[in-house]
Amino acid sequence: MPRVVATLFAAPTVLQPAMSDLATLKEYQAAAEEVARLAGKLIRDAHEARATGGLQIQSKGSATSVDLVTATDQAAEKLIIDTIRARYPDHAFIGEESAFAQGSAAPGSASASASPPLALGDAPTWIIDPLDGTTNFVHGYPLVTVSIGVAVAKELAVGVIYNPLMDELCSAVRGGGATLNGRPCAVGAASGVGDALIVNNVGASRKPGFNQLCTDRLLALLDANVRGLRNSGSAAQNMMHVACGRLDAYFEDGFGGPWDVAAGAVIVQEAGGVVRMVKGEPFELRAGKGQVLCGNAAVVDDIAKVIREVPEPAT
Repeated sequence: MPRVVATLFAAPTVLQPAMSDLATLKEYQAAAEEVARLAGKLIRDAHEARATGGLQIQSKGSATSVDLVTATDQAAEKLIIDTIRARYPDHAFIGEESAFAQGSAAPGSASASASPPLALGDAPTWIIDPLDGTTNFVHGYPLVTVSIGVAVAKELAVGVIYNPLMDELCSAVRGGGATLNGRPCAVGAASGVGDALIVNNVGASRKPGFNQLCTDRLLALLDANVRGLRNSGSAAQNMMHVACGRLDAYFEDGFGGPWDVAAGAVIVQEAGGVVRMVKGEPFELRAGKGQVLCGNAAVVDDIAKVIREVPEPAT
């Protein structure tokens, strides 16, 4: 499991369970599942009410930004944090919407290299994306998820991802395996690019050089005879599908923040997969924009080899 090393918000120092305390981690897992379903009901109700035109949409950053937020994102995050804080008042929280509201998310380049490593305090820390796939949600596309990861002793230890529109919950605790709706799940068996169904999200950046790099990487995979390419709009949904073997691999350079992948990193690894950076380097959770490549070890190695051969654009 990747170590994470830095802090978005100050965290109180408290006694915490050893990573070997599986019972405590399962308690956190059950709490995350419960609150994910509560937030999911809020999202599902808002989705069903879309036809009335009551959805409030804002852009993060400039008025022309394609990175969106809705009142539902904000309400879901408040519900999650308030519920968990009432149960664990000494725990710390990193939420997507509160991070943006406080200016704590690293802006600028879509590349992970622009963002520092995420450092965590001593307290167990809940890393929350209340509604991953907001653009999908705005358009009524059903790939939207609640993503909740928990770091203990500065390591990711619990992951829960819930799609309320499909009523699918993927959950894992370090050392306890991964499940989809209560049944064990595992990554796919693709041996390389040629027999892999791969998903890639481009994200919100529209910078010409970065856009060129993204398309060049996809072209390289096509030239390598990839079986299929997809783009879903939700990092957490992608990692959930990789863990269930529906997709063989997912990669992205420039996802929105650590909340997009914290839960998924635990789930994919507990499902037998690996999580790395896009060129195959060890995975590192970033405080702002980040990158990820995940799947079984063989397919990840093959994809990373293809991506490494794509030249970076001149800066």
